[in-house]
This record gives sequence, C-alpha cells and structure tokens, in this order.
Amino acid sequence: MQSESPFSLKQQVFTKRALFSFGCSLLLFVVFFSQANLADILSSLHRIDPFFLALAFCAHYASYLFRAVRWKAMLAPDGFSGSIISLSKITFLFQSVDCVLPAKLGDVYGSHLMKLNFGLNRSYALGSIFLWRVIDLVFVGGAAVGSAFWLFGGNLPAEVAWMLKFGLPVFVMTLAALALFLHHHHRLTGVIASEKIHRLLASFRHGFRLNLRALPVVCVSTALFWALEAVRFFCVCRAMSVDVQPVAVIFVTFAAMLFTAVPFTPSGLGAVELAMRTLLALIGVAPAAAYPLILW
Repeated sequence: MQSESPFSLKQQVFTKRALFSFGCSLLLFVVFFSQANLADILSSLHRIDPFFLALAFCAHYASYLFRAVRWKAMLAPDGFSGSIISLSKITFLFQSVDCVLPAKLGDVYGSHLMKLNFGLNRSYALGSIFLWRVIDLVFVGGAAVGSAFWLFGGNLPAEVAWMLKFGLPVFVMTLAALALFLHHHHRLTGVIASEKIHRLLASFRHGFRLNLRALPVVCVSTALFWALEAVRFFCVCRAMSVDVQPVAVIFVTFAAMLFTAVPFTPSGLGAVELAMRTLLALIGVAPAAAYPLILW
C-alpha cells in the first residue's frame, strides 16, 4: 500500500518522546545504582565463569531462531515463504531498536523491514507482530503467576500480591479490548470516514488473526524460546556461582520480563533492573550478588 508512510529510524531517535524516555531510563538507573557497591560489581569480573556466560549468550541468540519459526508459521497461511534466517535477522534488528525507542516503536520498524525485504503490507506485518506480543504477554504472565504460587505458596510477598492486584485487571481489560476489536471492528470503522484508515485497520486486523493450523507450532516455539530465556538467566547465575532453584529462575525471568512493557522507557530499560533487584531480594539473593547478576 503506497499510502503508508515510511519509517525513519534517525528521525525517531531524536524526537522529544525518545529523549524523554532516555531521561526516564537515566533517572531509574540513578535510583538503581544509588545502593550499589562498586567494589562488588568490579569483583564479579574476577569470579565469572566464561563457560556458563557463553552458554547464556548462545541460549539468548538461539531464541531468535524459534521466534522466527513462530512468526513464519503465523504468516505461512497467507503465502509467506521467507526463510527462518531472514526472519531471525529482522526480529533481532527491530527488537534491538525497541531497546532504544520507547513505546515499542521498534515494532513499527519491524513492519517497515518486512515491507522492504518481502513486500508485505506494513499494517499487516505490524498486526502479526502485535499478535505475537499478545501471545508473549499471555505466556509470560501465566508463567510468572504460576511460578510465584509454586515458589511462595499461599504466602505471596506484598510486592507480588500488589502486582497481581493491579496488573491482572489491566491484563484482562487489554484482552477484552482486543477481542472487541477483532469481533466488532465494523463498528469502529463505521464512525471513521477515511477510506485509508479503513484499509489500514482491515490489513492490521488480518495480520492480527491467528490461523488455527498454525497453533501447534506457535505454542511449541513460544514455549521453547521463552525456556531459552530462562536458561540464559540460569546460566548467568551459574557463571557467578549464585545458587538459585529452577522455579525461582522461572519466576524472576518472567516477572522481570513483564516490566519491558513499561511505555516510558525503551523496552522497560531501568524499570526492569529495578524490578529484578526486588525480585532477587524476594528469593533470597543478597545485594552484593544481585547487582552484578543483574548487570551481567
């Protein structure tokens, strides 16, 4: 669709919105480091096990292959035939941009890359990206809540109880709003006069729909690449000789991931680190080990 405006990464980086997000991240990092011990952080350089650090590196980057497998399975019913490697590269690139720009603007860059490389409609590609963001949210949220109850039983820490009290209603309302958009979109388009907006919404909605034939591959690949992210954190713990039980690894990994959705900073930068400091304290990791662990 030629009416769609191209995405300019250079222009987005220097907007007031992006600069504001960098400022928010900087402020959160000041808070994060305010209680850190520089000596503990520097000493972690001497006791790190490079073997487990390399395993963590491999686990993280291998996860992009499974992300690409899932994405291809979602697009395949519409005739998409791009390679897994190409989709892995695009996923890595736009998720890296998400770590620089706020409010998941990297996803818009991802749809732009799909247009450049495969000729896909940008709004259709963005709809597919948005769909797997929702799938990730459901999976990560479920894993975080499940592991919290497994780890703490009925004695949930106040911080976790607060997250459930306020986060769960927001989560449910978000899913309800998406369901309304899918099944009652004609009411929305009925109040919009612009034909261009109609076409963009229709294309986005088409990309946002999941073909049931792709569901098994989507479920398995989602579980595999998030398992690799948990393995990444476990290997970093082993690299620093920090003893953390597997269920605690799952809890910290997925609960921290929920903070990447904070819209005021790039991919939750700063907010994730502060959250991990609290989460690690809940599972008994001392600050002397927690700060280097978070940074690694």
